[in-house]
Amino acid sequence: MERIWNHVYYFIYIFEIKATYFFRAILNFIFSPITKINFLKKGLEKRGSSFKQIDDIALKLSNNPKNSKSVNLANIHIGGQLVLIEFGLFNLLQAGLGKSLIQYVWGPGNPYKWIFIIGMLVIPYLINNQLLWKNDKYLKYFKEFDKEPKQTRRKMAWISFGIILGILAFFVLSFVIASKVLHK
Repeated sequence: MERIWNHVYYFIYIFEIKATYFFRAILNFIFSPITKINFLKKGLEKRGSSFKQIDDIALKLSNNPKNSKSVNLANIHIGGQLVLIEFGLFNLLQAGLGKSLIQYVWGPGNPYKWIFIIGMLVIPYLINNQLLWKNDKYLKYFKEFDKEPKQTRRKMAWISFGIILGILAFFVLSFVIASKVLHK
């Protein structure tokens, strides 16, 4: 389970890096005329810098697996996957009981909503902390996954994509089941 979840996390992170390069290309195209302005170039050169150096630093900051924009977005995404599973299970619980429980959670002035929200966020954090972040496990896995043959990486990317789609499908189907049972 830990290895599979780290694979999913790894490929979410890789997707975020590829998205960064995609949007970077668009932004570079839009803002490239600015890099051609002479007084800006000379001002940077006076300070021992250049647009290329700034771009290289920005890439390092956005793609560093230890602490970067890409890994933070992957953190949000992997936590969101667990929240979708939790909410899907909540929907199935409601369907199994044949009773809507949501009014107990979201009713006006109801203190249970805070318990529900905190539970929905703390449980994924605890799971991800144990499987991914404790002692920087994910960094060890990332190094290992980087060395895998291309065929293995491609296979695991598809499996990870399937897991993400499966979680999303479970979430959506839980609403379908709950609405059919609760709205008879």
